[in-house]
Amino acid sequence: MGAAETAETSQFDPDIAAASGAAATALQNGKIKNKVLKLTIEILGLSIEAAQGKNEASSIAGEQTKLNNNIKLDTAAAGQASKGVV
Repeated sequence: MGAAETAETSQFDPDIAAASGAAATALQNGKIKNKVLKLTIEILGLSIEAAQGKNEASSIAGEQTKLNNNIKLDTAAAGQASKGVV
C-alpha cells in the first residue's frame, strides 16, 4: 500500500467521518485530489509493466475509468475549499 492509499484510508476517511459541514466538504475535496494523484501513479506503474511485456490492459482500463471519474469530481469542486491531511 502506497502513501496515497494510506492517507486515504488511515487519515482522510476517519477525519471526514468526524467532521461536518464545510470542514467535511473540504476534506472530501482533498481526498478526491489525493485519489487523482494515487490513480495517476498507479496507471504510470501499470504502463511501465505493460511496456515490459506484462498484460496490464484491463487493469489500466479499470484504473483509467476511476481516474476519469475522480477528475470529473475534482473539476466539479473547482473553487471550493480543499483540505489535506498530515
